[in-house]
Amino acid sequence: MKTKSFNLSIKLGLSVLVSSACLNAADINPQEIIEAKCTACHTNYKDTSNTSLTRISEQRKTPEGWWMTISRMEKSNGLVISNEEKKSVVKYLSDTQGLNPEESEPYRYILEKQPNMIEAKHDELFTQMCNRCHSAARVGLQRRTKIEWQNLVEFHMSYFPSIEYHALSRDRDWYKVAKTEMIDYLDKNLNNDKEFKMVNADYSGEWIVFGHRLGEGDYTASLKLTQESKDNYKVELKGNYLDGRELSGSGKAIVYSGYEYRATLEINGIDFKQVLMLDPKNLELKGAMHELKHSEETATLTGVKVTNKDTKVLGVYPKAIKEGTNQTITIVGNNLNKNIKLSSGLKLNKVLESTSTKVVLSVSASENIEKQIDLTIGSLKVDDSFVVYKNIEGLKVLPTYAIARVGDAGSTLAKQHAIFEAHGVLSGADGKVGTEDDISLGVVDAKWSIEPFDDISKNDEDIKFVGTMDSASGRFIPSFAGPNPLRKFGTNNAGNMKVIATYNEDNKVVKGDSHMMVTVQKWINTPID
Repeated sequence: MKTKSFNLSIKLGLSVLVSSACLNAADINPQEIIEAKCTACHTNYKDTSNTSLTRISEQRKTPEGWWMTISRMEKSNGLVISNEEKKSVVKYLSDTQGLNPEESEPYRYILEKQPNMIEAKHDELFTQMCNRCHSAARVGLQRRTKIEWQNLVEFHMSYFPSIEYHALSRDRDWYKVAKTEMIDYLDKNLNNDKEFKMVNADYSGEWIVFGHRLGEGDYTASLKLTQESKDNYKVELKGNYLDGRELSGSGKAIVYSGYEYRATLEINGIDFKQVLMLDPKNLELKGAMHELKHSEETATLTGVKVTNKDTKVLGVYPKAIKEGTNQTITIVGNNLNKNIKLSSGLKLNKVLESTSTKVVLSVSASENIEKQIDLTIGSLKVDDSFVVYKNIEGLKVLPTYAIARVGDAGSTLAKQHAIFEAHGVLSGADGKVGTEDDISLGVVDAKWSIEPFDDISKNDEDIKFVGTMDSASGRFIPSFAGPNPLRKFGTNNAGNMKVIATYNEDNKVVKGDSHMMVTVQKWINTPID
């Protein structure tokens, strides 16, 4: 295994004395902070010709992972460190012992705080031993040596001695299974046997982005990054939702590990956080942003730097055009001002606007036809860019499962809303609606309602207490927190609900539904759940 050297020569006895000193992050570099504040507990050892630190040098993590580790050292081990020093050490560790892009990519949903994310199924052993308490992403966003995974098992036993008596623990020799089978599983799948490859890149310049904000619609914007110091940028965002509403904001960004972009900025008067993955080779980005106070208020982002010479399509709007109608469609991307062709079924009437990053077309959809339309810009062909349809056959409500949380009314936590969208669909090759091969027609303007999910919810009269659904927007606003004396047994305003979307097109009504749990506040919000 290859580990990153800290090049430490300080002796343990001296480090114990220095670790209690007050250090100014502006006057000391992160390696000196580590020497002064970490080596009291994490001792030096020789790894080939390098000097490393026990435990620390045997792990690799995301910036959020390192932040959580240092926070635990503060709370559990008495580490005294200023916020600026902490930021400096997190930056250093992320740049020297971070994750490679292919290692973090499967779990980025947890970093982006994607709401209502349902993780993919994993190995049964992993699910029972780790996933029952942690998200799979929390485990997957780290790499450890086999010995370090063993140390983590011992940590769980020492800090949480009752763990052997929990469900899925007391039915087995939990400690033995963890020390043998689980360690082998983690060593095989998440071993720290790869070298972290840091890429130094300057991301200054203009990026064109396309995204979708839940409940608000598609948008396009220019993201301008101006480097103020190495890996630190001034951020300016300016654009529009595709219905014309303006989108404008500014803030600061920092890049960790050569590609992990984190920014805080104020957009239209609201504080947001951006979590993006930058690709220095292809000059592309992808990720999400969410409100700082309401992580459920989220938007996706994909983008490309305008200096990229390739033709790229980031998004099109709308994706569906009813047969026999005229429509204006918008294409967002880079190097788009080239010859444009549409496959049969969609006639190009006129190019209304054409720049390198945005093209607006007037088109006509053929009558008596239902098909997916290909788009060609120059030599780039984008299959199934649009759909010409006769009638919407069904609705798919997203998310398919959602959580809303009560709050306010004396609680220190705000309510967590649930936001739903109805997507029109056509049946795919199997001729059935509601299967994996359905063809999406994009968001439709549905009407919304809620009803009890089951007989228990009906008998408990959940619908009276859980909150209100905005019939026009699909936004559910939960009720107040705390016991409600008007409820049976004086319980809180939780409930189990079915969310129903109804859409009327040409006097034909189609419906779709989703499942929503209204529950209590989430008191602990860690960077990685």
